[in-house]
Amino acid sequence: MSTTSALHQSLPAERAGAPASPELRERRAKFAATELDPALGVTAGDADFAGVPCRTLRAGDQATVLYLHGGGYRMGSPEAYNAHAAALAAGAAATVVVPRYRLAPENPFPAGLRDALKVYEELASATDGPIVVAGDSAGAGLAAAVVVAVGNSDVRTPDGLMLLSPWLDLHCSSPFYETATDVFFPLASAESARDDYLQGASAADPLVSPLLADHTGFPPTLIQVGGNEALVGDGLSLTRALATANITCTLEVIADQGHTWPLIYPDHGVSVAAIESCVRFVRSIGV
Repeated sequence: MSTTSALHQSLPAERAGAPASPELRERRAKFAATELDPALGVTAGDADFAGVPCRTLRAGDQATVLYLHGGGYRMGSPEAYNAHAAALAAGAAATVVVPRYRLAPENPFPAGLRDALKVYEELASATDGPIVVAGDSAGAGLAAAVVVAVGNSDVRTPDGLMLLSPWLDLHCSSPFYETATDVFFPLASAESARDDYLQGASAADPLVSPLLADHTGFPPTLIQVGGNEALVGDGLSLTRALATANITCTLEVIADQGHTWPLIYPDHGVSVAAIESCVRFVRSIGV
């Protein structure tokens, strides 16, 4: 798919970024690869989609899931999501594609979004089957931004949207930042990551803060948040916006859980249940 399509021409111009700090480079190095469970029968590999390197985890062709990893737009890797993506692929008999999108501060907005859209366009042109766009934390914000961008173009709209602990408003003004008991994604971290990503771009841009978009035409959406985390407010607000736009939406608030709990504690019962809910959602798309 050509990167000069109307969809890409509608995005803001790319900009030069700033070097990552030594502290950030050290934090990135801690995102270790997770192991695949051979019993799942998932085939893992690497492939380029529209020039963007991706990790692919294949357990069938019932659906294609474009999964955008979290990490505040400045950390994370496809390899760190091997286990999570494989569990989703196996349960849903699907193929999960995890792009290695460019990270801030070296590559500020819209570089990561442009990469995600390149991959989405190629996937959408290559299959007639169901496509779900998914992600966690900043990756969930990026997934929702993909839907916003596609909705303003003639590119096929995804059949589903699946968001875990979504970061959807980079103004970071939700009162839950002050009341959340989970310390994994505090306000200071959110503001620092936001500044690295935006570097002068406006947090009011719906491609940055998809909570502020026109949600008409969004696909059926599953939102999962932990009851202890700061991003409960973002999940609640998107649920309200989708309901107002007459969009099918399911919100799951899991009591006593923190930010992206299925990734941090994958063996806990509540994490297994969250994955099972995602599997049911993917399987329901296109039925």
